[in-house]
Amino acid sequence: MAASLMNNILNQLIQLQELNFAKEEQKASNSKMPLAQLEKSIAKIRAQLPDGVADRYDRLQKHYPLAVVPLANGSCSRCGLAVPTNVVNAAKAGEEMQTCPHCGRFLFFPDTVARQTKKKFEGNRPVEVGIARFSAASLMVPKLGATTREEVVSELAKVLGDGGFFEDTATLTELALRREAIVSTAVEHGLAFPHVRDVEGGGLTFAVGLKEKGISFGATEDHLSKIFFFIVIPTAATAFYLRLLAGLVRTFESSDARKELLDCDKPDQMWKVLTKLTRETIP
Repeated sequence: MAASLMNNILNQLIQLQELNFAKEEQKASNSKMPLAQLEKSIAKIRAQLPDGVADRYDRLQKHYPLAVVPLANGSCSRCGLAVPTNVVNAAKAGEEMQTCPHCGRFLFFPDTVARQTKKKFEGNRPVEVGIARFSAASLMVPKLGATTREEVVSELAKVLGDGGFFEDTATLTELALRREAIVSTAVEHGLAFPHVRDVEGGGLTFAVGLKEKGISFGATEDHLSKIFFFIVIPTAATAFYLRLLAGLVRTFESSDARKELLDCDKPDQMWKVLTKLTRETIP
């Protein structure tokens, strides 16, 4: 198989997987946005895949949230088991589709990878409950300077970098914008959830930014987004991410909750309000 053809099939698989996740995200967020266009895009991409590849993808999807995963340090990033060197080299060469000999998932050699550092959140003892497992006051931005979707993503990526959670914020920004190009992460109530999946190392982490005037982030009917959760998701945390998303949406379905957060003008105040509002929805 020519490398260009194989790369095209692989890109279609990754895009198909992201669209399926977008559908699950809309379900988790109880979004009322129409799913017809999303379903149409999923069907169109699936129809373009070779029959054997499409059938294998469908079988994998019945068992795993992720059917297409990157290689990481010579191992399948999902099952964690080492992959033979010849499979790694073949995936890197991009001439044939490769699968994990252990779990059967499609494998790809990522051209761009986001990696977390070993940064730990503030505090002298482990935190076991609530949003403090995933964020911190240092990751709160009460007054975003951004005026576009691209600037929102870049600004929040920089916050994660300045906080010591990531070394290469340009890569983080690039990957988040690639995801937005597939389908917007904006939902109702002025919320948006830009994110990067398949991050190496660390744990699920998010930064939050506010823009009271709102920004066009791709929501339907020209609705503006005002509260942005930029979430970075290690492969192992993919399923939990949907639960976090559902909890955040439940919290901010309330106009009173949104107003209380948007009224914050300091990171520490914003963190206290966010912690209080999510106490019941993100245990």
